Amino acid sequence: MQLSFFDYAMKYQGGKKSMKFLNEMKEIIPFETIEKILIEKNIYKPNKGKSGRPSIPSKILIGALFLQNWYGLSDPMTEELIHDRISFRKFLDIKDEDTIPDETTICKFRNKLIKEEILGLIFDEVKKMMESKKLILNEGTLIDATLIHSSEPKRKKDNNGKVISNKAADSDATYTSKRGHKHHGLKMHIATDTNGIIKDIIATTASTHDSTQFDTLTKDEDKAIFADSGYMSKARKISLRAKGIFAGIVERRVKGQSKLRAKQSKNNKRFSKIRSIVELPFAFIKHHMNFKETRYLGIQKNQQHFYMLATCYNLRRIPNLIKASG
Repeated sequence: MQLSFFDYAMKYQGGKKSMKFLNEMKEIIPFETIEKILIEKNIYKPNKGKSGRPSIPSKILIGALFLQNWYGLSDPMTEELIHDRISFRKFLDIKDEDTIPDETTICKFRNKLIKEEILGLIFDEVKKMMESKKLILNEGTLIDATLIHSSEPKRKKDNNGKVISNKAADSDATYTSKRGHKHHGLKMHIATDTNGIIKDIIATTASTHDSTQFDTLTKDEDKAIFADSGYMSKARKISLRAKGIFAGIVERRVKGQSKLRAKQSKNNKRFSKIRSIVELPFAFIKHHMNFKETRYLGIQKNQQHFYMLATCYNLRRIPNLIKASG
């Protein structure tokens, strides 16, 4: 059979960085398992063999969300680039006769996954797949948190200049201060392995102290925990030691202590070097995936979005982890 121009381009265009990356992701993502989850949760209904217009394959719908997050795209731009980029079409297995989801379809599908809390299930499924391939190390847990900006409250004044309304765009977002600067929004807490793979991720309001999520993020750890000084407490250190868990938490001066002891300073340098790995996911998500501000209202919706971001980050790391492990 003679190839169409589109089929020819799909088959022979290659060599680009994006094409290489998406080819790797296409082989790694457990699309079939994800489709089973969507069917079980009544999110997706394949209508093979039925009359009428066939539904868009789940691989195209979920794949569009991966593309959107990896490249930091809006819904309209996701639709446009699926039309224009051969690498995107090849990743989604779109043939020239296939229906490409429009921006409204992409938006509705994503919102349904968020509402039914499916993105958390997809995160867990990818994590299980990585564990089965021994790509998540069992050497300890690293934890940290970062602030995610949200839109500031909108002030409405009457004719006399008096504030009559001060309702925040997101009622779950709060203010906090860091290094003398005011922040408004939410906070992203993560736990990683010693390679920086995200094992858990939690959304809270910005004013929540980092240490409140310590127990949740480390509940399954029985070897070692590394964290910055914000998580340090004498009671916590004693508790970890009693459980036989190594406490690699950076220490800070206590009341009445002019400076750290030599051993404390030495340990802090060692712990900080290991702990710094947990900052890699934040850097990648914020800068490479262009995630600088919350895109939803409420912690529940943003929690689901955080799961999607973590899933995309973990998947992105897999090819290099496989090469490193041989």
